[in-house]
Amino acid sequence: MNTETLWEKIKQGLRDGAATAAEKAEYLGRLGRARLDIARTRHAIHDAFTELGGQIYDELKDHEAAVQAQTEAVQDQIATIGKLEEQLQNQEAQFKTLQESDRED
Repeated sequence: MNTETLWEKIKQGLRDGAATAAEKAEYLGRLGRARLDIARTRHAIHDAFTELGGQIYDELKDHEAAVQAQTEAVQDQIATIGKLEEQLQNQEAQFKTLQESDRED
């Protein structure tokens, strides 16, 4: 039995194990960042809905303004919510792709 060969095999095994662990850590880091991005976008959508609700309330509380509830500020909030919902869909799709890529490995 050649000890140098055995030692080389042990070192190579340790290197392979460390490389695998580093790849897994990187993957888990990407998943964590993706989840955080999704949570931030959901929070931004919630904030936009809250702002929109306040604006609608202010418009409707005097009833005479009810017909003109579609002010520019309200339209801007609706557009913002639409963009955020699209961003959330993209982030969730990317997250799903990340999850599926790990299953293939």
